[in-house]
Amino acid sequence: MKTMQKIYTGILVAGITLLHTSCLKKYDNPSNGVPNEKTFLYAVRDVYRGSEVSLSPGNLDGASYIMGTVISDKTGLNTDPGTFAIQETLSTGNLVSDLTRGIIIKTASGNVAWNMGDSVLVNVNGAKLDRINGRLTLSVADDSRISKLADNRTPLVRPVTLAMMNTSMDQYESTLVSVHADVADYGPGVTLAGERTLNDHTGPAFYLRTRTEAAFAATAVPIDAQFNGIAGYYNDKGTDTTGAKKTIGLRNAADIKFPSGALYAGFPEKFESPDFTLKASYNSNNNIDLATGNWTLAQAILANTVIRDKYNLPGAQCIRMQQGLTTSAYVQMNFDLTKGASKVTVFYGKYYTDPASTFRLEYSINGGTTWVVAGPNVSDMPEKGSKQASFLVNVTGNVRFRINKLGLGASSTTVNNGRLCIDDMAVYQN
Repeated sequence: MKTMQKIYTGILVAGITLLHTSCLKKYDNPSNGVPNEKTFLYAVRDVYRGSEVSLSPGNLDGASYIMGTVISDKTGLNTDPGTFAIQETLSTGNLVSDLTRGIIIKTASGNVAWNMGDSVLVNVNGAKLDRINGRLTLSVADDSRISKLADNRTPLVRPVTLAMMNTSMDQYESTLVSVHADVADYGPGVTLAGERTLNDHTGPAFYLRTRTEAAFAATAVPIDAQFNGIAGYYNDKGTDTTGAKKTIGLRNAADIKFPSGALYAGFPEKFESPDFTLKASYNSNNNIDLATGNWTLAQAILANTVIRDKYNLPGAQCIRMQQGLTTSAYVQMNFDLTKGASKVTVFYGKYYTDPASTFRLEYSINGGTTWVVAGPNVSDMPEKGSKQASFLVNVTGNVRFRINKLGLGASSTTVNNGRLCIDDMAVYQN
C-alpha cells in the first residue's frame, strides 16, 4: 500500500501543477488605463532556464507588464539593499489551492520607494532575470518602470511545514509563509542576527536569516515560535541554488508570534503510519497505534483521497472525521506527555466540497477522566486547502490532548457539519 501512496502523491503533485496552470479566473486590474499586455509572476518565473535572460514581449507571449503586492518591509532592513519582494495570488478553478508566486525585484537606482502592502505595476521589457546569490531576481532597467497602483493590500500568508517547502520550493520561493519551528541555536544572549537553524521535525532544516543591519537583529531568539517571513534561497558562494541554503527572512519583529517551549520529540503526529487500510471505518478499530503512541479515532479514519482529503505533502494521509453527527467525533491521545504544554498546532480543512464544521482542542491532566476546553471553537474552514490553528496553553505536569469535532447534527441552511480533515498535530513543552 505504500507503493500506492507514492502513486497517489505523484498524481496529486501532477494534478496540482496542471490545475494551477489552467482554469485561471480573469484578473481584475484595480487601476485605470493599464496596458493589456500583462502576464503573471508564474509565467515570468517559467522563462528562467538556468542563465540570465532579457525579458521582452517575445518571450512573454506579447506581454510587457507584471503586477504584484509588495511583501517585504523596507523599514525592517532585512532585504538586500536596492531590492524588494512582490507576490501575486491568482484564483483557480481547482479545489487544492489558488496559485501564489513571488519574485525579488532589484531597482536600478539602489533605492526602494515602495512600502509593504503596495500594489505595483512593473514594466519588465528589457529587465534581466537571473539568480543572484541563489535568489531569482528581476533587475529593472529604470525605477520609473515601477509604478504604484494602490496601498494597504493584504497578501496571502501560507501556513507550511518545512517538509512542504522542501518538497515544493519552486512554489514557495519569494512568497510569504508561516512556520512553527524550534530554534536549534537557542541560548542565553543569542540574537536573531545571522543564520539561525529552524527545525520542526518534518523535514530538512531551514535557516532563519537576519541581516546584521536589520532593525530587529538584536532581538533574542525564542526556543520555538511561529515565524512569518519570505521563503528563499541564499548562496554566498555562487549564483544558483546548488549549494544554497533554504531560508526564511522575517520582515520585522512582529513576524515572530506564539513563542513557546520546544516541540516534543516525535511530534508533529503526521498520521502517516499505519497504513490507511488499518483504520478505514468510522465505526470500528477505534484505538490504534500511531507514530507517537496509541490514539482513539472515534468517528474518524485515516484518509488519503487525492485532492479531496487535505493532507500535507510530502505526506499522503490525514485524519478525516465524520459529518452530520449529533454526538462528538474525537481524535484523542491515550498517553500522557510529561513536561506540560505551552502550545498546540494543527492543520485543518473541510473535505472536498462539504460544508464547514466546528472543532475545539481539549486537554486532560488526569489520564483522560475529564477534559478541559483549551481555547475557542474553530469553524473558519477555507474553501481550498487547509489552515493552521495555534492554541496557546499553560499546563504543567502530565497532559494529553484531543480534537473534539462538535456534533451539531445534519448540515442544513443554518447548520454546517461536514467532514473535517486534520493533519500534522504538534504539541510543545511548557
